[in-house]
Amino acid sequence: MRMNWYYRTILSYAPILFVIISSMIFMIFLALNNASERKYLETNKAILDRIVFNADANLMLIERNVVSKLLMDGEIQDYFTNGPKDALDDFLLQKKMIELSLTLPFANTIYIYNETEQRVISDLGSYSLDAFGDADFLTANYGNKESAGWFNPRSFAYLPREEEEQSVVSLMKFAFIGDDMRGALVVNVYQRSFLEYLNSLSESGYNQVRLIDAATNVSPDSEPAVSPIQVQSDYTGFTYVSEGVHDQGYNWLSLFSNAWMVIWVVLIMLALLGFTIVTHIHYKPIQSIMEKVSQFSNRKSEELGIKGANNEFTFIETALDHLLKRSLDYDNLHKEDSLLRQQRLFHDLLAGHLVLTDAEFQRRLAEFNLSAPYDRLGVIVAELDRYAWFTDKYRIKDQYLLKFIIESAFRDLGQSHHSFVWHAWMEPHRIAFVVHHTASEPRSNQAAAEYAEEFKKWIHQHLELTISIGIGADSKSIETIADSYRNAHENVELKTIFGIHSIIDNRKSAAILNLDRYAYLQALDYAAQSFRMNESEWREKLTQIFGELGKMRFRKRDMAEFAQAFLKRMDQAVLALSSSIQARWKEDFQDRFAGMTETTETLGEFQEQFMSLMNQFEASVEEDRQARRHHSLALQAKHFIDAHFTDPGLSLVQVSDYLNLQPSALSLIFKEEIGEKFVDYVLKVRMQHAKQLLVETEDSIQSVAENIGYQNVNSFYRAFKKFQDIPPGEYRNMYRMI
Repeated sequence: MRMNWYYRTILSYAPILFVIISSMIFMIFLALNNASERKYLETNKAILDRIVFNADANLMLIERNVVSKLLMDGEIQDYFTNGPKDALDDFLLQKKMIELSLTLPFANTIYIYNETEQRVISDLGSYSLDAFGDADFLTANYGNKESAGWFNPRSFAYLPREEEEQSVVSLMKFAFIGDDMRGALVVNVYQRSFLEYLNSLSESGYNQVRLIDAATNVSPDSEPAVSPIQVQSDYTGFTYVSEGVHDQGYNWLSLFSNAWMVIWVVLIMLALLGFTIVTHIHYKPIQSIMEKVSQFSNRKSEELGIKGANNEFTFIETALDHLLKRSLDYDNLHKEDSLLRQQRLFHDLLAGHLVLTDAEFQRRLAEFNLSAPYDRLGVIVAELDRYAWFTDKYRIKDQYLLKFIIESAFRDLGQSHHSFVWHAWMEPHRIAFVVHHTASEPRSNQAAAEYAEEFKKWIHQHLELTISIGIGADSKSIETIADSYRNAHENVELKTIFGIHSIIDNRKSAAILNLDRYAYLQALDYAAQSFRMNESEWREKLTQIFGELGKMRFRKRDMAEFAQAFLKRMDQAVLALSSSIQARWKEDFQDRFAGMTETTETLGEFQEQFMSLMNQFEASVEEDRQARRHHSLALQAKHFIDAHFTDPGLSLVQVSDYLNLQPSALSLIFKEEIGEKFVDYVLKVRMQHAKQLLVETEDSIQSVAENIGYQNVNSFYRAFKKFQDIPPGEYRNMYRMI
């Protein structure tokens, strides 16, 4: 079976596509390899950071234990005094060193140096300074306060010229008697034990952690083949090195990837060359055909005014696209221009910007190929309810679609009654419909209210939204259509009184009184002043105002004026309240009152939100008043305790009687405002004075107890031990030594 030209073309390009796709796969592999290498290094760095953190934490623990022993252990402090010492003292001190060594987290050795006696006692024995193997390190760093701390890895031996030396990291802390330096305590942590612990923290086991001398930056071991990861400790200054066993593997893989990069470039060049050759072979039969139409294409290019194309296919495609585009553009432009001119005409007529006679109007309609006689014109204004919700719920395209459905629905309704209908969007949320009624067609003479009712029901059944409708008086002529529109517009604005999803005509609106702004402004003054005076009449007054507004022509724009008038009066009233209430009013309530008109459609909704905000603000004011009163009472109770804590009879009942409160009420107020229970605060005040007397005076424990309000010394003893965890006598001895 002979293969046609189309399939032969596809199969001829298959090898080229295979080469290109294979090359792309290799490129993806290289990218993944590089990303994996970066991730590997980042992971090792994070692991080493964590290991260094744990190492510093353990070394800090060692330093804290050593400092605690130097400051708190009496036997160690006695070692640095000038008194006589015997072999038993040395034995006990050596035992202390062994006990301290066993409490530290790593294998170590400890020795203590007495400057006066030039003698060293370690966990293995007692040495003179000259006979001690670590004397060079001790004498080189002793006396320099800046040297107190951790030292870089070094060699250590107990005896001079000892063959088996250990690599250690050392901590030196100086011992003082008063301001005099009397000696030092040195902890030598074996580096082998320390590194074994660090390497045990790495779960993978692929990385080995080493220490590098922070001063010389030279490793005691041989340098690795690849650059290791290094982290320097901010606490000790040690430099930790992590050597990954896969680092070299990644280097070889990178070299392998670079080789594939060269291969990939070569393959792409070969693919491009093959693509050129195959294209040239396949173009030969087409070229012979295209030469036959070259003269025709050149002639048509000049006639159409199109620049000659580089090839015939481009010319044919360009010419056809050009003709089709010009035809479609002309049709669309004609339709859009006609619709825009119609909408502009209808909008200007309703808004009163343009006044035409009936004959002129019919001529203008004829320009749009429309013929619509009438005996009278009915105007209906439909407004989308909750337009803010509508714009939030639907995208722009969906909004235009729904508005188009609304237009089409009313136009179809008019056609079902053999009436011509035209419309104009006067505002984004408000559309006006004009119905042509003729006496010769009885079905077109249906009342506007019946049109509105049918239209409202259809919208409610088929769309997830509601509309409110205002009906204006019919016009006998197009010259008065603007008056009918204004009448319908005023009626639909009264949905604030009648509610959303309602139909409002002149019969309904005639019963509504004109708005008396002066009356409700005076009532707002009274309500704001009543609120400021903490009187309850403000609520009844506002309810009365809203009740009266429900009988008047209170439109949505009047809501904004009402809210601004009330805000102005409340701003003045709030100035008489506390600064915290003024701040809360400005931060939490002012903008919410001003923005209510954006979320409310009817007077009922406006009243509900308005009264809810006022109730919330009243609660805030009352809470502030109560809080300020409770805080004052709590401070009075605290000052009473501070002044009478030495009174043995001081109690919650006594302070309650002083403040004329119930004990339970005072206890609750004190806890809420001060943050402590009454009895806990009394105990704290007494114990603080007791500690001061124990340290600064020579008074007996009995005298101290009586001076802070305890008649029984045993009660004081138990209270002090519970508060401080140690008896008063031991506290005095401990802190006097310091």
